[in-house]
Amino acid sequence: MNDVLYENTWNGTPMCGDAWIEAMSSIGLQYRFDSPHPGASTNNCVHVGQSAIVKLDIAWQSAVPIRHHGGGGHLFVQVVRSGTRWIEQRSGQIMRFGPGEVAVVDPEVWYKATVRERSSMSVLRIPRVALQERELNDHFPLTCRPDPASPDVCAVRDFVVYACSQAGKVSEAMLAKLMEQVLDLMDVLVSDRHSPAPGRSNAVTVLRVKQLIARRIGDPGLSAASIAAELNMSTRSLSRVLHASGLSAMHFAWSLRLEHAAQLLVGVSRGEIQTIAYRCGFASPAHFARAFKARYNMTPRDYADSYNTVCGDAAQPAPLRDVPGKTTS
Repeated sequence: MNDVLYENTWNGTPMCGDAWIEAMSSIGLQYRFDSPHPGASTNNCVHVGQSAIVKLDIAWQSAVPIRHHGGGGHLFVQVVRSGTRWIEQRSGQIMRFGPGEVAVVDPEVWYKATVRERSSMSVLRIPRVALQERELNDHFPLTCRPDPASPDVCAVRDFVVYACSQAGKVSEAMLAKLMEQVLDLMDVLVSDRHSPAPGRSNAVTVLRVKQLIARRIGDPGLSAASIAAELNMSTRSLSRVLHASGLSAMHFAWSLRLEHAAQLLVGVSRGEIQTIAYRCGFASPAHFARAFKARYNMTPRDYADSYNTVCGDAAQPAPLRDVPGKTTS
């Protein structure tokens, strides 16, 4: 058997060039190899609800959408990570996309996409209905090219690449949350406006705040001032942006810490509770116990004990519920 014939890989399955072309046609793309020796190609796809995340590594290939295939209910968001991708429109216009550039492609409109040198891309297949629900345009007569000089576009692009990189690593629930955040930021990529609107800028700032807090969840020095400093903005500006979205930086931070602590308490011994307190950024076990009880109406020890008890009976713990009217400070 000639191994070269099976150098392509589709979701971990080796295949020959003809099988690769057939697999691409199954998702509505007519592919062809533009060189007798294009090298190995890989396509790794993870489905997230109605969306899909694809990591694509190809060379010397071209593709056009197959009309009336039935995949017109989706759009493709393509981020070039390396190499170059050329997209020809029906009008004859040819657009070049290099590393870091984004294309939003409508498969209901004819185009021809080509790569020559080896190129890697992060691709999202998103349902049109998700854009319709957000009152965004979901049909494009030409390939949409977000401004690569826009800081907002760059922030969303980086988040798209990050979300794609987590496919196959994080839980399905977490991946679904990441995808929802991507969809909430799609207006940054598909808007026709040349200057960022305050609402879109605020959405990007809120996303960055949430990412920063999640990254520093165990840092007891986390504060609104330190968050603002890391984002290169004043504390007042940060508070104004978050307030417009109904958020408080530190309230969100404490909520996230307590939720994380509740997950860590599952099945632990009493001796580990102190470690969890410090791991989640609390100044002391006593502070942790007060905050946890104020939020969930039981101490960390009571929760750990109750979980161990019900697990011994092959049951599941009742979900934690916030105590009405109580907040953590």
